[in-house]
Amino acid sequence: MSGREPQRGGGRVALVELTGAEDMVAELRRLQDEWGPVAPVDLEPGVPGWLVLGHAEVMEVMRTESVFARDPRHWKERLPLDSTLHAILSPAGRRALYYADGADHRRLRLPMDEAFASLDEAQTAALVRGVCAGLIDAFATQGEADLIGEYAAAVSFLAVSGMFGFDERQGIALLRCAHGVFGHGGDAVAALAAMDQIVLDQVLATRAAPGNNLTARLVEHPSFENDTEIVHSMVVAICAANEMLVTWIAATLRRMLTDPRYTGRITGVRRGLDDALDETLWSEPPVANLPARYAVTDCTLGKVRIQAGDAIVMGVAAANNDPRVRTDDDTFEASNRSHLSFGVGPHACPARRPGRLVVKIAVESLMERLDLRLADPEVTWAPSPWSRYPAVLPVRFTPERQSARTPVRA
Repeated sequence: MSGREPQRGGGRVALVELTGAEDMVAELRRLQDEWGPVAPVDLEPGVPGWLVLGHAEVMEVMRTESVFARDPRHWKERLPLDSTLHAILSPAGRRALYYADGADHRRLRLPMDEAFASLDEAQTAALVRGVCAGLIDAFATQGEADLIGEYAAAVSFLAVSGMFGFDERQGIALLRCAHGVFGHGGDAVAALAAMDQIVLDQVLATRAAPGNNLTARLVEHPSFENDTEIVHSMVVAICAANEMLVTWIAATLRRMLTDPRYTGRITGVRRGLDDALDETLWSEPPVANLPARYAVTDCTLGKVRIQAGDAIVMGVAAANNDPRVRTDDDTFEASNRSHLSFGVGPHACPARRPGRLVVKIAVESLMERLDLRLADPEVTWAPSPWSRYPAVLPVRFTPERQSARTPVRA
């Protein structure tokens, strides 16, 4: 490795090629066979980084913020102005928990932890069921639907934005912004600025008329120094939750519709919905490649020499499928909880319980109501370097006789 210059040489595989591969796990295994647990990649064309493939190595990066920091000011790259990575990896002046380390991160994280812990599970479930019912009403009489654009994407964002007190119109506007922020198309920087404004309006409205929602909890929390910190933290939470939930919902639905162990039923002799949720976290984690940490100092990771300022992407999909922790034994895997889909360490997901609740209700509501059949087995993956889910998931079903709402197109 020392005689090669993988970070500045040609031939690096791009992250989007991995998430869009026909067999992503096979491609990750081939990459690991060539390079070991840490491989050189392109975050986008011409922007080098390291993809951590090994389970132990990903855990080391996640747990050691003193060496692998979240603060993008440590990154030595200077992105071109038109880069799609600005909004996520190099956001100028963002004051959010996602981009902070140490004591500053703990200060900004505390309000989010306490806000999610305060959620009433029954009220949250009722909110999600209402969102799901309304979306299904919108296409139930048609006999066909795209379960990504008409359901999974909308469920995740309307549910999460509803928890923060946004109405449906605001939720759809936020969803469109998040779609651009995560590199699915459009101007990522402009999308982030538009999202900031929508959230700031909500913060100001909530301060004037407090309600019973997550925004109200954050507005009144003493840890925040100003509204900018509240807005930036809310944007991170909403974007991260949406990206994770839509991929988890989509992957679970596809598994329920195609895997013979699940096909045609929520519960069965061998596998039920909770099994599908857990298996999806292992095999198709909601965030395949988790962005990003930056080396604070020169160091060694998986026998690779990392230079200060290098970007490190945590390959959650690769780590979850690392043979050192993953087996083909169904009995063992039923109780194996060592996957990294929620992260570990100081930046672990603060909302895994409400997240699972949203996904379970979303899948259950749809499959209990409609006799779904996959209309096209071919899959085109959404173009994202971070997540892997179908761009469309077309289904057919027996149409219902009447619809209660105008379709919501996400």
